Amino acid sequence: MIFRDALFEGKVVLITGGGTGIGREMARDFARLGARVAIAARREAKLRETVDLIEAEGGKASLHLLDIRDADAIAACIDDVCLQWGPIDVLINNAGGNFIGPAAAMSPNGWRTVIDINLNGTFLMCREVGNRMLSEGRGGRIINISATNAYNGSPLMAHSGASKAGMNSLTETLAVEWGGAGITVNAVLPGPVRTDGSDERLWTDAEMVERLESRIPLGRFGTPEDISPIVLFLASEAGAFVTGSLIVVDGGDRLRSTLF
Repeated sequence: MIFRDALFEGKVVLITGGGTGIGREMARDFARLGARVAIAARREAKLRETVDLIEAEGGKASLHLLDIRDADAIAACIDDVCLQWGPIDVLINNAGGNFIGPAAAMSPNGWRTVIDINLNGTFLMCREVGNRMLSEGRGGRIINISATNAYNGSPLMAHSGASKAGMNSLTETLAVEWGGAGITVNAVLPGPVRTDGSDERLWTDAEMVERLESRIPLGRFGTPEDISPIVLFLASEAGAFVTGSLIVVDGGDRLRSTLF
């Protein structure tokens, strides 16, 4: 851990999709650094595993069942978080959906589901938490977990690439609209990342994974441990003057087309 132990002491951090993968790693790191962490998602079992893990490490955490496509459910969830921990200081929009499939064969429902989770859900979360930050006058940090597939097209993941491009634009827009209130809004854009979930849904072909990794300048896919420190930086005082930024974390993968 490259940050000091009590960096987020007393801060309230809400992470969507906090039960697995990158979300779980971020939740553990924030809790280790003193934050009161609320994690929200649809699967209670995974959330419970993460809360138990954090508490076993001496941290403070709570779980909240939430479908981020439902505006009323979001408001109720945030009410619960604030009742338990206090006003939210940091919102991390990490929940997302994805699957592989050619655009021509993609069903309207498949397209709509990913757009609703990734883009509409992120907007609804930003809107609800942002309005509370604005009314409270306390400022705050909003960090959206986007992806590098927002750039240069997203073959076999048209829905995901389109939604992440929308998230990037939303990030920049809110940074301008809310900056005067002391609210920073940034996005972190991981490249290919290995998690249990992505291995099940995306990286199922070992030969394809080996081929893709061989083309990344740093020679491997990312891990949740690569992403979390960037989010911690943006949420900390060290990131106080950073807003509207789209920070790529991909081991140099984005440079393949220009350099190689």
